[in-house]
Amino acid sequence: MKIWYTSLLSILWILVIRPDLKSQTDPGMEYLNSIKKIDIHTHVRSEADYLQEFMDEFNFKMVTISSGRKSGREFSEQLVSESPRYFGWITGIDIEGILEEGWADKIISNLKKDFENGAVGVKVWKSIGMSIQKENGEYLQIDDPLFDPILKFIASENKTLIAHLGEPIHAWMPTYITKEGTPRNYWANHPEYSFYDHPEKPSYSDIMAARDHVVERYPELRFVGAHLASLEFDVDEIMMRMEMYPNFAVEIGGRMRYLMWQARGKVKYFFENYSDRIMYGTDRGSGRDMNADQYESQRENLYGRYKAFSQYLVTEDDIPFSNIVREDKAYPKPLYTVKGLGLSKEVLENIFYNTPIKWFPGVEKNF
Repeated sequence: MKIWYTSLLSILWILVIRPDLKSQTDPGMEYLNSIKKIDIHTHVRSEADYLQEFMDEFNFKMVTISSGRKSGREFSEQLVSESPRYFGWITGIDIEGILEEGWADKIISNLKKDFENGAVGVKVWKSIGMSIQKENGEYLQIDDPLFDPILKFIASENKTLIAHLGEPIHAWMPTYITKEGTPRNYWANHPEYSFYDHPEKPSYSDIMAARDHVVERYPELRFVGAHLASLEFDVDEIMMRMEMYPNFAVEIGGRMRYLMWQARGKVKYFFENYSDRIMYGTDRGSGRDMNADQYESQRENLYGRYKAFSQYLVTEDDIPFSNIVREDKAYPKPLYTVKGLGLSKEVLENIFYNTPIKWFPGVEKNF
């Protein structure tokens, strides 16, 4: 088997290839499956049949996030119009022409239409802070005055900003490539977001500070940090900001393994004390023009991810886990265990439903 194994695939190995684990009949799992749940971070690009089957089976609604381009916004609007029970949507900010005069006015005009068509929030992406450079060579950050009228407008409309700013701190560390020249991690595959040994580019702290400036500057703006706000390596960093900024919350999308790596007691405390500021998200969706193999792969990924993550959140099982590379070979065989958090019903109800409907008003419509 090739060494493309990631921590996610390791988790899926546990639950897809080893269906004998007892946790799927755990009473807590049965309870979680029965309650309403919202996945606040998906990217649905086609209405594949398995999505609605999954949502019916596990009582979910998905919120798809648009890139901000016209075609993406129109697809999301149509998706929600045709299947309002199953889908909500968050619009995005189109960065085309971002440094041209009148760009902010154009974005505000687009957002007005999107809100009228049911968008419950707005997303900004890591290109802000990591890719876009001003004429003087500086990297454009989210606290630049260029964004002020847009942020004020979002707040005035009682909408929520969800922001994927920066990357895990690993993006500023060396990438890993095997002896055969195979990229081992995301940043080896996407060198444009690998900032290791690039002193001319923003530091991790620069991007986090710019984000914090906006959260502090606009206390009336609900601000949700996507992917655990790129602070996934230490929940203490997230909790510190939650104490500082009442308008700050996070969603988990694609970062659950970082929680599994941390001290169980600290992570459980994080959920138990801040469940009104934490939302479930997966950063998954469905692609366009899938063949049969791709369709089945995405379907298995969706089911496997939910089962793996819910086992960690709900049970106190000793979960086999592996995320290690040795001598250029990935070891999917579990080498140690991670104990599940065993979260209470109240906490589960919050992170899966009560918190998203609080931070994204209207997302529960037709559900």
